Amino acid sequence: MARTERRCGGRAERYVHMEAGHVAQNVCLQGTTLGVGTVVIGAFWDAQVSKVLRLEDGEQPLYILQLGKVR
Repeated sequence: MARTERRCGGRAERYVHMEAGHVAQNVCLQGTTLGVGTVVIGAFWDAQVSKVLRLEDGEQPLYILQLGKVR
């Protein structure tokens, strides 16, 4: 977020969230193309996900994307 803030000022949070959405959409589209199932999850416990991912202070998870074999 801080890097985007230096370039975009007060609109940084909006832009970061929009980009996260674009990335998630592209992962889902590629999953469809490759026959891989995708699920986007936005409801999760931030602190526990941050701990598992070993995120640094100031970093936060925005999405969880699951990919897997379609039955």
